Amino acid sequence: MSPKNSHSILSAPAFQKRSMSRPPKQSESTLHFATDVCPLGHVLIARVCEGDSAKGICFLSLGDDPSSQLSELADAFPNHELVESSDHFQTELVAIRQFVEQPAQPLVFRLDLQGTPFQKRVWKGLMQTSPGETITYRELAQQIGSPGSSRAVGAACGQNKIALAVPCHRAVRSDGKDSGFRWGLERKRELLKRERAIGEPGVSSDFNQPQLIGFDSPIPKPKCSAHSCSTPPKQTQS
Repeated sequence: MSPKNSHSILSAPAFQKRSMSRPPKQSESTLHFATDVCPLGHVLIARVCEGDSAKGICFLSLGDDPSSQLSELADAFPNHELVESSDHFQTELVAIRQFVEQPAQPLVFRLDLQGTPFQKRVWKGLMQTSPGETITYRELAQQIGSPGSSRAVGAACGQNKIALAVPCHRAVRSDGKDSGFRWGLERKRELLKRERAIGEPGVSSDFNQPQLIGFDSPIPKPKCSAHSCSTPPKQTQS
């Protein structure tokens, strides 16, 4: 009889190392999350719950590795207990897949924006843009009443934790060159391409393939059997 690690995305060495390197903090509230896949990769979505009250979406990431995304979530909300609750996000996950495949309308969720007053102004300014539209950091600075703060606007875009619903992929440099994107520059280009292509004949047929441009194989669906990540995974006997 030898112990085996339980099969869970929480058993990643990086997560175990971080969990053991610092003592657990008192949980202030519960952070419920769910994972899925869409044509742009793995999706992780989360919201804070306090008792029977659920707040808006506070985290939505795109990535290639669910373990890394979960570690990023834990780092962003260190005083919360993380609990997987896939059944509580079915509506949002369906909307995300539909938006990525056919982004004709903005992705609208009830959001829980957590940031400085300036960051929230930037994020709300981004939410006023439409699919297929771009806005420069300078234009966005002027729009929110802070002309001359282009660099600060760019930094606020980089601190956005809610992909797609807060569409920072639509923020571009004044010279038209590609700028950074928290979830990968290739995803930013693909999102803008998909938004601009809506309504163009002969384009949408490729949008249902669950893979990124430049990748040869579909992105696999993540496997996650854990229901809480407030403690390291337990050992099981076989």
